[in-house]
Amino acid sequence: MKKHLGNIIKLVVSLGIGVALVYWFVGQMSASDKQHVADDIKRADYFWVVAPLIIGLVSNYFRSERWRLLLRSLGYNPGFWNTFLSVMIMYFLNLFFPRLGEVSRCGVLARYEKIPLDKAIGTMVLERLLDVICLGVVVLILIIGEHDKFFLLYEQIAQNSKTTFAEIIQKNQIDPIVKYGVLIAVFLGLIIFIGAQIRAKGFENIVADLKEKMGGFIKGIISIKDVKNPFLLLFHTVMIWALYWLMGYAGFRMFPETAGLSLMAAGVCLFFSGVSFSLTPGGLGLYPIFIQIVLGLYGVVGSAAISFGLVQWTAQTALVMVAGVISLILLAIMNREPALEE
Repeated sequence: MKKHLGNIIKLVVSLGIGVALVYWFVGQMSASDKQHVADDIKRADYFWVVAPLIIGLVSNYFRSERWRLLLRSLGYNPGFWNTFLSVMIMYFLNLFFPRLGEVSRCGVLARYEKIPLDKAIGTMVLERLLDVICLGVVVLILIIGEHDKFFLLYEQIAQNSKTTFAEIIQKNQIDPIVKYGVLIAVFLGLIIFIGAQIRAKGFENIVADLKEKMGGFIKGIISIKDVKNPFLLLFHTVMIWALYWLMGYAGFRMFPETAGLSLMAAGVCLFFSGVSFSLTPGGLGLYPIFIQIVLGLYGVVGSAAISFGLVQWTAQTALVMVAGVISLILLAIMNREPALEE
């Protein structure tokens, strides 16, 4: 019961921030702006709304293959569909609980492919390290190619984020006592949980269990040294991020106002969309705000700048939700689950 209550609290807080941002964003729009956005949504070229979604699915194929490559270096050979569907579930769950999807995809392979959870998590962490390196490469390219706009955008978005959160807090009159009270309650709850675990299992057993889990976790992280084909690992990694970049560039074609934007502009959108996803679940509320600021610096203003971010975010979120639910069902069917409760 306590575990479910904690998950519910995390869900309410994360979604609450996103919903508050949406409310603030829409509240800043005039009646005329809202009408223009509605008209833009109707006139969008939906071929170029769907095309980035297909590109995104292809990038998930390469992500699945990269993960399988790392797991093979540990002596496991998970099936493609279980791996691919687990990746789809990861994005789905991340909409509600940031980073929960990362652990959940490892849990899927632990259950259906009998891969130890600690080792699967280790390879997942290694994947994230590779992605951080790729993000660094993206930033380096943008600094070289678009340094003036990139740094100006970073300052504008940072200031806009601070102002937005400040207005939301001020508007809702969040009492500092309440905020600190929640932090203290979480801290005390963590202490009680640790104490209960020590009492139930014993300190020595907990330490031994942690050592075993940590050993498997480390093996997962260093699995890169045993990859038989490092060039294939590099190829999968490059394809994942090249397709991410291409998603934004293809999406520009949905409106005449954005159709002429460059690959560099798509790279800037890629970076700041990633920032929005890291701050709120699925970029809820922040994604269209950030994209509007980016497009404004490239000369796209008015309703088209607002509509582009809204249409892209809505389409991507809808795909993730539908694909996530379908993936959960397919996993149960393909692995002959007697029930869909989990």
